Amino acid sequence: MLYEISSADTRLGSAGWSSRAEDPSTAFTNPAGMSRLCGRQIEFGSQAIYQHVDFYPNSSTTVSGSKGEGCKFFPSGGTFYVQPVSDNLTLGLSVLSYLGAELVYNGDWVGRYYVRKTRLQTFSCVPSAAYRINDQLSVGVGVNVMYGMFLQKSAVRNLEPGAGDGSLKVSNNRFGVGGVIGLLYEMTPCTRFGAQYLTRVHIGFKNKPEFRNIGPLLTRALADTGAGNSKINLDANIPQSLILSAYHDLDCWSLMADIGWQQWSKFQRISIAVTNPADTTLSFTPKLEDCWHAALGAEFRWNEDWTFSAGIAYDSSIVKPVNMVLDFPVGHQWRYGTGFRWKLTDDLKLDFATELQWQGNLRCSQGRGPLAGVVSGNFRDMYVYFANMNLIWAF
Repeated sequence: MLYEISSADTRLGSAGWSSRAEDPSTAFTNPAGMSRLCGRQIEFGSQAIYQHVDFYPNSSTTVSGSKGEGCKFFPSGGTFYVQPVSDNLTLGLSVLSYLGAELVYNGDWVGRYYVRKTRLQTFSCVPSAAYRINDQLSVGVGVNVMYGMFLQKSAVRNLEPGAGDGSLKVSNNRFGVGGVIGLLYEMTPCTRFGAQYLTRVHIGFKNKPEFRNIGPLLTRALADTGAGNSKINLDANIPQSLILSAYHDLDCWSLMADIGWQQWSKFQRISIAVTNPADTTLSFTPKLEDCWHAALGAEFRWNEDWTFSAGIAYDSSIVKPVNMVLDFPVGHQWRYGTGFRWKLTDDLKLDFATELQWQGNLRCSQGRGPLAGVVSGNFRDMYVYFANMNLIWAF
C-alpha cells in the first residue's frame, strides 16, 4: 500500500496525510479537506519507482539455480481535480494507484518453482464530495472504483528424469468497489486535525491455470487430483485502513504527524504453484498481520515562492519472519522523504519529491512439497526509491 500518491506525500513521508489539505490530492487523502481549497484546481503527477530485490540462498536450499534478482523500474502517477459548487459544497475526482506490487525474477533462480513473475496492480477512480458544516468542521465521502490486475507465473518441475521445466500461469482482471470517508476539524487557523477511513475493496479474481510443457506423468497426476482443470479462486480483499493526522503552523514552519492502522490480516493474497503431485489445490494463502503506521514531517517556508519539506515514517511488518514467502517479501518499512514546492506564478506550482523506503534484510525459508523443494536464504538490502514531480494549476 503506497502513501506516495503525490509529491507532497512523498517528500513528507506521508506526514499530514489527512490534515494537510493544501492541494487537490486531498480529494483522496481526505475528501473533507477539499473545503479548504479556493477555486478550481487540478494536479498532474508523474512518478518513477525503482525497487531493489535480491535473494541470496543458503546451504539449506535444496534446489539448484542462481540467486534471485527481482530489481525493477516502473512508472506511475496520478491526477486530482477539485471543483467548488457552492460556499459549502465541493466536488472532486482522483485517478490513481495506491496499492500494487510486481516482482520479476530471473528464470533460472532457485525459487522458480514458487514464482517467476507475480503482479497485483490496482487503479482507482474516486469521485468525491466535501461539505463544510461550519467554520471548523467539514466532512467528505468518495466512491472508490478499483480495477485490479492479477498475474502469477512459476516454473513446474516435471516428473520424468532429465525433463526440462514446464510452466504455470494464472491471470485475471476484475473490478471492485469501496469507499473513502474523511473528517477535517480546524481548531484554529493554525491548527487542524484530519481523519481518512478507507473501506475494504473486494476483487473476485477467478480463472483456470494455464500449463505449458508439462510431461505425461505430471499431466496425469494433475488430472487425477482435479487440480489441472478447475478454476482457482484468487479473491483479494484490499485492506481497510484508518489514518489520523495533525497539522500546526508555527511562524515560517509547519509541523505534521500521523498515526494509522491497516487490516492486512484480512488480505487474501493467493500464491499459485505446483508443489506436490498429490495436492488437490494449487493455491496457498500466506498468513499476514495488521500493520501500524506513524509519521512526522515539517515544512519550511523560505519565502513566498519556495517551501522545503522533509518527513520520516514507520510501518510495522505485515508478515512474521516464520511466514515470509518468496513472492511477497515485505517487512517493517522506514520512509525518508524530502523535496520542495516552487510557486511559479499565483496560479501555478511545481512540486518535486524524493523518498527512500527501506526494509533492510529479510529472512525467508519456504518448503511446501517435493516438486518445489526447500528454498532458504535472505533478501538483502530491500528498498524502494521514489521520485515525484507534480504540477498544480488553479484556474
